[in-house]
Order: sequence, then C-alpha cells, then structure tokens
Amino acid sequence: MTDQSAPVLQWPSAKLMGATFVSMDEDTKTVEMAFTPPESFANMRGCVQGGLIAGFMDEAMGAAVYLGTGGKLQLSLDINLSLLRPVAMKPLTVKARPVKAGRRISFVEAEMFDNDGKLCARATATAMATEWPSASVPKNTGAA
Repeated sequence: MTDQSAPVLQWPSAKLMGATFVSMDEDTKTVEMAFTPPESFANMRGCVQGGLIAGFMDEAMGAAVYLGTGGKLQLSLDINLSLLRPVAMKPLTVKARPVKAGRRISFVEAEMFDNDGKLCARATATAMATEWPSASVPKNTGAA
C-alpha cells in the first residue's frame, strides 16, 4: 500500500464494504481492491444484491480517479453496470482504471472477479475530479 492509498481505506463507504487496497499499476493507473461483502449485502438468494455490486465498482473506480489525479475526489456523473453472474457472499476483487482522463472529467472502467477469479460484473463511469471540501463548508449531517 502506498502512502497515497491510505485515505482510500478510511472512507466510511470503504470500511462498510470491507475494502482492502491491493495495488496500483503506475503505468496503467489500474487500481486493484479487495472487498468482503457484509452479511447485510445478501439478497434473498444469498448472493450480493445487484445494486450493492455497483457500490463496490464505484468505490474502486473512485480510488482509480483519486490515485490517478494525485488525490482529487471523484464525483460520479453516471455509472453503467453489467451483471454477468451472481456474486457469492465471499471475498471479491475489483480492478479499475481510467480509460481517458482529462483535467476535470475522467472515463473509468472496472471489472469484478469472484473468489475463484471468474468475471462477475463490468462497469463504466464518467467521473468529475473535484477538490477536497474546504473546512468552511458544513458537512452533511443527514438531517433534512
């Protein structure tokens, strides 16, 4: 793990999803993250619920933008997800990389692999790199 990857694992969403930073290929800017789905992510069939699969993919694509831009935050503008097979409630891996990165907009893609190395899902996204919020911006407390 690099010093720059440390914040990726401190985000609340990464903690919820049992994220582990595996590696980043400096040449391709490909990020690999491992996830352990929490029991609460299971659907009625005992597999990871499809919408929550998008969360794993978004987390890894966000890490790719974060690390690829030298620490800017990612704001997903759209995500396209293809579910290729059920995802068992076992450890999984997501590899994400920028396809084209501009100053503000990046196109990223990701692939999810199950515990046996089988491709389970693919995603593409358009993301906007943003600066960190300033200390003067109030944080969302969840109150309406």
